[in-house]
Amino acid sequence: MATRDEIEREKIRRLLAWIKGKKMGPVRIDIEPTNSCNLKCRFCWTMSEKRLSSCQYDKMLSEERILEIIHEAEKLGVLEWQIAGGWEPMVKSNLILRMVKTIKEYGMYGCITTNGTLFSDQMIKRLVQIGWDEILFSIDGPDAETHDYLTQVKGSFKKLVWTMKRFNHWKEKFKTDKPRYSFHAVLTNNNYNKLSDMIILGHKIGCFGVNFEPLSVWSEEGRKLKLNEKERNEVKKHAKKALSFAKKLQVNTNVKNLFEPRLVKKDEMDEILKKDVKEEVSTLNSPCYEPWLSLEIRVSGRVAPCRLCDFDSNCDSIIEKSLKDIWFGNYFDNFRNLMMNKNMPSYCYTCAAGNVVNMRKMRKILMESVKHG
Repeated sequence: MATRDEIEREKIRRLLAWIKGKKMGPVRIDIEPTNSCNLKCRFCWTMSEKRLSSCQYDKMLSEERILEIIHEAEKLGVLEWQIAGGWEPMVKSNLILRMVKTIKEYGMYGCITTNGTLFSDQMIKRLVQIGWDEILFSIDGPDAETHDYLTQVKGSFKKLVWTMKRFNHWKEKFKTDKPRYSFHAVLTNNNYNKLSDMIILGHKIGCFGVNFEPLSVWSEEGRKLKLNEKERNEVKKHAKKALSFAKKLQVNTNVKNLFEPRLVKKDEMDEILKKDVKEEVSTLNSPCYEPWLSLEIRVSGRVAPCRLCDFDSNCDSIIEKSLKDIWFGNYFDNFRNLMMNKNMPSYCYTCAAGNVVNMRKMRKILMESVKHG
């Protein structure tokens, strides 16, 4: 089974193959197994009626089709699964358990992104026994007051912390380091000055990493949480302090991304991506490599090139086509051509800061590899 480091190296290998004209399968699949959530996070994209109306939920993936897709993915050389989407996967815990078992039977790496409030102790125990790789918890404050305000559900912080502690308990019981778990926080005006406290909390409850992502505004409710100019100017100070704690406590973090004001502001990410590349039309000089590396399967069956994609109706449906036919089909070919020509979709303006940084890292490695043959 591939490790995280091996997956990152494989991304470079496949991109180099694409650059030389050889088509390769996707490295990663993001999948949205449900369209339901038990929380009401103020900043979530599901607070946007416009975004919700663009989703094609008239048809839904069956559980059996999802399991078939995992088989197709293995044949196509997929190495990694991200079970996430914009909803809460553990709403369908029985399905998730079937997916987890199947993914691991095929030797693929798997991560679940979750709010952490719907796990039973038995489910936690089973995930540890199966050898699931990674859990990414969404936590948006170092205390109940901050977190529960943002989720709009009292007690969500307490349950989330309980879940992480139970994972730690069962890992110790079975003498294993899997799954490793981290948490992810959306940067808002409620928590931007609590970054160090988040690092300390992560260390206390055994997190491998603590990561931060600047807010994307999807609704008026979300807009209220956006940092003003004064707060944005203070972020770097708080981020530097948090980085110092992370180094001392040996917690992995991407908090250094917050040193760059443009990434914190997060309203012109497409322009940042385009400025990082040359004018030449090529895979190597594409602003984003994701269309060559990954795809997202939505519960509607629509297969999008990115989690941010907001026009599902243009995408192929995996209810009607195979994974292979979609990946090597016209839609993805056309999308890659648009990306090579720097014709980025409108939704790229709110790309994740972490993705922008990752593109820079991969581009540097690719440039060196191409330069030296």
